[in-house]
Amino acid sequence: MNRLLSTLFRAAPGGAALSVLASLASGAGAAIMAIVISRALEAESRSLALAVAFFTAAAVHFSLRVLSEVWLIRLAQKVLLDLRLTLARRLLATPQIRLQEIGRQPLLTILTRDMDSFVGAVQLVPLLIGNLLLILGCFGYLAWVDWQICAAVFACLLVGASLFKLAERRPIARIFRLREEIDQLYIRQRALIEGAKELQLNSPRGAHYIDRVIGPAAAGVARSYVGAMSAYIWVVNIGNSLFYLVIGVVLFLMPGLTGRDMLPAVLLMLYLVRPVSEVMISLPALRQSAVALERIEQLSADLDPAATLPPPMPVQDHIALRGVTHSYARDSEDGVFTLGPIDLTLRRGEVVFLVGGNGSGKTTLAMLLCGLYHPEGGGIAVDGQPVTEATLASYRQAFSAVFADFHLFEQLPGSDDPGMEAKARSLIADLRMAHKVTVRNGCLSTTDLSTGQRKRLALVSAYLEDRPVYLFDEWAADQDPVFKAVFYTELLPELKARGKAVLVITHDDAYFGCADRVVKLADGRIVTDAEGA
Repeated sequence: MNRLLSTLFRAAPGGAALSVLASLASGAGAAIMAIVISRALEAESRSLALAVAFFTAAAVHFSLRVLSEVWLIRLAQKVLLDLRLTLARRLLATPQIRLQEIGRQPLLTILTRDMDSFVGAVQLVPLLIGNLLLILGCFGYLAWVDWQICAAVFACLLVGASLFKLAERRPIARIFRLREEIDQLYIRQRALIEGAKELQLNSPRGAHYIDRVIGPAAAGVARSYVGAMSAYIWVVNIGNSLFYLVIGVVLFLMPGLTGRDMLPAVLLMLYLVRPVSEVMISLPALRQSAVALERIEQLSADLDPAATLPPPMPVQDHIALRGVTHSYARDSEDGVFTLGPIDLTLRRGEVVFLVGGNGSGKTTLAMLLCGLYHPEGGGIAVDGQPVTEATLASYRQAFSAVFADFHLFEQLPGSDDPGMEAKARSLIADLRMAHKVTVRNGCLSTTDLSTGQRKRLALVSAYLEDRPVYLFDEWAADQDPVFKAVFYTELLPELKARGKAVLVITHDDAYFGCADRVVKLADGRIVTDAEGA
């Protein structure tokens, strides 16, 4: 709980302090009720003062517990909002290579499941603090009534707490391993959703994927979850039973005490069974939240610090790559593939086609050109000025791209422009999509379309960004012959006429004549750079 509280206090020290104080006061009210009950049972007659004290303590306990829980809900959501936005900004500031190393599924798990685990644990804080103060208050009263009984009870609980700390180590380790197995299961479930069409066309393959891939992964998670939680349940319930053991020690193993002497101690311990049980039951959730917070903090450390939004770097004439190299391990082959050294110039008002076989390095070159990958050797210059680490983010803003693995956002760029929606509607109409999609409040009415139609809408977004340099990675591959011709013979010349620098990755040799230059890659090297023909 220390990490949880420190996170809350760092985010909002005032709100966290108020919530903790309210929880403490609520616990104090519960402790006063326990003391009043004990005093009332010992007294020969129950006075009005005891009644007033009891009902006042009950009202304080109820009202402050509700207030502390409500405050913590608000505080937790504020902390969660700050965490989500901070991680989102850090994610966009982190190089693509690093994001690929972390992996898409771990990122999704941390940004969703771990965040929810953190919020769930925050809801337990008032309960835990109140119950802990209640336990301390009751022990204080017991020490005042009979310090010997209190010392015996405290010694028993201290031994039990030490044993509990040792016993929970194994369940905690199993919870950490469980998280790794859940990540792998999520990866397989996502593949099932994204590959449903392929599996529906091949029933044996679909059955095999469920029975041999998802099935064992899900069964492993189920076994690990049952094992981890069962071990923790054993530990927690043994801890709960310790109170009954202590009552037995007081009743039967402490000589010289009368029933009247033992009555306050036994009543207080029975009164504490529920708060102690609640504390123990909360421990697994706290442990899971500790794992979640550790993963969130680790992700935050792995990502780059968020930077201020840079303005687009002006490109007056050209971008030049000189001696640029980049190496990476191939997924399907052993060894390392090296792109380059590459010498390439891209000028404004020029359309360049980049061609080559699969695996020749076209997409990697495009990622280097637009600054999403860092060159390992050589450099990039804009109008003769080198692009440095300090200016790289600004350099990236000069590009607008539709990648082969593009993502179509519902929200269109340029929402601050009052004329954006009219421009978007005009472009959508030009692309013959007006019967499928409308624009409302700066958003597309739907993105549930075919791949070719979604690419047309991605092109609309790129046009609205109005950047100096445009990159299209196999944009025409999913278009019918009509729109393929529109792209090469109308859209690209229109961008050229507007003075844009355009790089198109393509295999459509029938349209090579639409390019000013055709650059061919083979095995990571430029083998030809000639005029379009």
